[in-house]
Amino acid sequence: MTATSNAIYLVAVPFLRNGNLIALMPSLGVAMIIARLLRVVMALAIASGAQVHAQSDRLSQHGRSVVVVSSSAGDERFGLVDEAVSFWNMTFREIGVCYSLGPVTRLVQPVPEEALLSFRQLLDVSRGPHKIPPVLLDQSGDITIFLTDSEFVSFTAGIGQEKTVLGVRGLRFPPLTLPNVARNVITHLLGLALGLRHNSDPTTLMCGRPAPCRPTLYRSIAPRVFPLTDAERRQLREG
Repeated sequence: MTATSNAIYLVAVPFLRNGNLIALMPSLGVAMIIARLLRVVMALAIASGAQVHAQSDRLSQHGRSVVVVSSSAGDERFGLVDEAVSFWNMTFREIGVCYSLGPVTRLVQPVPEEALLSFRQLLDVSRGPHKIPPVLLDQSGDITIFLTDSEFVSFTAGIGQEKTVLGVRGLRFPPLTLPNVARNVITHLLGLALGLRHNSDPTTLMCGRPAPCRPTLYRSIAPRVFPLTDAERRQLREG
């Protein structure tokens, strides 16, 4: 039912005089009851509309777009990014969280290798937070993933900020040359972008510094993404 008017409609009831039905007269008592009911219905409709609108606003904020940049259209890491995004979105569904990554936009264009190398070196020598160079923020996505050809430790920067940048080591450099490693490195970096931290369990996805875990532990003949801990799933669920 949708309330579209404030008009009050009177209900007609029989009116008797000397035992004869002479008219249909409105009952003021019934009319007042119906008027009150209409006011209640209208108030509920307005409140419901406001609630739906507020919920819609919250849902629209529960997601981050992803832009992936590589200098090669045939870069196999494009597909690995898609797998990583699917892994996180499936995880959100499993734990009942209304959040998603995407859409994913692929860009084939020159990668700012020097800027990424310099920024990685800055991360190595000093603790953050660090200001991300503008050249690395010149994309429309909330999360930008640069698939580089350079040799550096892959990183996630801008955690908790409006823009997050991921730099992924070149595929021709170990340990990304090992089977299944690049898949988990990219998924791990996205986990950091989502607010997860490193743990010390070498059997899980988010293991990393200062623990002795290194990406070589992801090596596997069968393609698979390493699991999350129960604590990490709980952290994602509780936000």
